[in-house]
Amino acid sequence: MRSYLAPGLLVAALCLSGCTGKHAPPAPPPPPISIVGSDDGRLEESLFKGDQAVLSNQDIERILAARITLADRHRLAVLRLNQWNVWYRDVADIETQNSQQFLRALSAIPQFTQVRPIPALLVPEKRTIPYLREAAARFQADLLLIYGAHAQVFQRDRLIGTDEVMADCSVQAVLLDVRTGIVLHASEAAETISAKKSPGDLNFAQTVARTEAAATGKALLKVAGSVVDFVRASEK
Repeated sequence: MRSYLAPGLLVAALCLSGCTGKHAPPAPPPPPISIVGSDDGRLEESLFKGDQAVLSNQDIERILAARITLADRHRLAVLRLNQWNVWYRDVADIETQNSQQFLRALSAIPQFTQVRPIPALLVPEKRTIPYLREAAARFQADLLLIYGAHAQVFQRDRLIGTDEVMADCSVQAVLLDVRTGIVLHASEAAETISAKKSPGDLNFAQTVARTEAAATGKALLKVAGSVVDFVRASEK
């Protein structure tokens, strides 16, 4: 004989079976404070643990919060990272003039009592920021201006003319505070110059080298002007 449950008993049985089943899993805990960040929701620390092996969150916070004044920075060292091989006397003279004009432009800052290039003997084999900073410290420089030049040469006989060349030169520079290792200023300048082969050139390669050197000199003066403007603005 079949037995049937009254509707009320059926509902009660279902409730009892639900009560004796598994409970819903608890809510997940809130994420750690390093992921949540500050009270306003901004992230304050790295989300990747591997970053700590390079630079800790505490060090990054100190770096970003640092406020550096240039009032007591009076000695500037200058270093060119890449050196070009010069095989022609007139090109070497242009490179020398470029360096002298660059240093004179930087010396226009009254606050600088010394503006000197770092001697080649002090330039480290590994030209990374820590080693360059050490070299500048040994040279007793407060600031280090590191720059590099890159040139591209185009020869378009049909468009420009026979024995004619155009050089695009760009110069990048960073101003480093030797005490803290902070990059205070970065600048970049570009210059384009066209030139023809002169009767005194031994070959077209000499024309190209002379054009590169001339373009580099003009770009260097633009970079020097950017550094001068930055330092003068920081004095106000």
